[in-house]
Amino acid sequence: MRLSKPNFLFKTLILFFITVVLNGCSETIFLVNSAKRIGSWGDEPVYKIGNPYKIYGKWYYPAVDYNYKEIGIASWYGPGFHGKKTANGEIFNQNKISAAHRTLPMPSIVKVTNLDNGLVLEKVRVNDRGPFAGNRIIDLSKKAAEELGFVNIGTARVQVEILEEESRKHAVDINTKIPMQVESAEIKTIKKSDLGKLPNESDVNNLDSEATRLTKKKESEENPIFKDKPIAIQVGAFTDHRNAKNLTVKLSEYKAYIERTFINNKYLYRVRIGPISDFQLAQKIKEKLFDLGYTASHLILN
Repeated sequence: MRLSKPNFLFKTLILFFITVVLNGCSETIFLVNSAKRIGSWGDEPVYKIGNPYKIYGKWYYPAVDYNYKEIGIASWYGPGFHGKKTANGEIFNQNKISAAHRTLPMPSIVKVTNLDNGLVLEKVRVNDRGPFAGNRIIDLSKKAAEELGFVNIGTARVQVEILEEESRKHAVDINTKIPMQVESAEIKTIKKSDLGKLPNESDVNNLDSEATRLTKKKESEENPIFKDKPIAIQVGAFTDHRNAKNLTVKLSEYKAYIERTFINNKYLYRVRIGPISDFQLAQKIKEKLFDLGYTASHLILN
């Protein structure tokens, strides 16, 4: 039996309407599910150290290091990664305080100090890998960068220090599948006179000049935290003195030396280069060490 033209048009319109409604429902469900994921810690966050990996021709060696403290450049990331999974399975939220680091276990809890303005974030959760651009040592979420006062600038000179007790607790909580109670990061300001000021880049070409010597003398007097504590580069740390000795031989042109310390009932032999009185010069030496394959090298206060 042939359908009349009006009936055919009517049924076609009904089918079109049903299709639009179903598609609209599906899109709504998708958006709701996506909204639930954004801002959570993810479906299955895990404690992860990871294997050595190679990025842009450089090797990185993730490891547990509760003595970690480093001075360097921080950057921030956000929109392009918002709502995506981090390296340990959590969901990245640019509006929460978190960070990416190249070698620290995930999660780790670190304290980040902005050396340019004195702002401090006491507890920052590391749950991703990076950064891999230039000489940066940590990539902070947009929210963390806002709290530290450099979101508009893009980068800042910072000190990053791991918090052992908090980091151990998070590792245990995840491994035993105890729900994580993450405290809000506390932000505070420390006085410029307590923090210190690193030399300007223009000083690199004038290290031997009288003006530079006087400038550094003045900075040292005004900033007691840096007095008699110039920057050093730590290239490696070993429990076997022979390994440390071998490394100093390889780095003899940099006048590397061994510093022995007693930690956790055993001696640790740290191979360091320095002291270096200029931040930019120290960065350049560290970059050269990275090119030579010593990607564990980092800046510290000597």
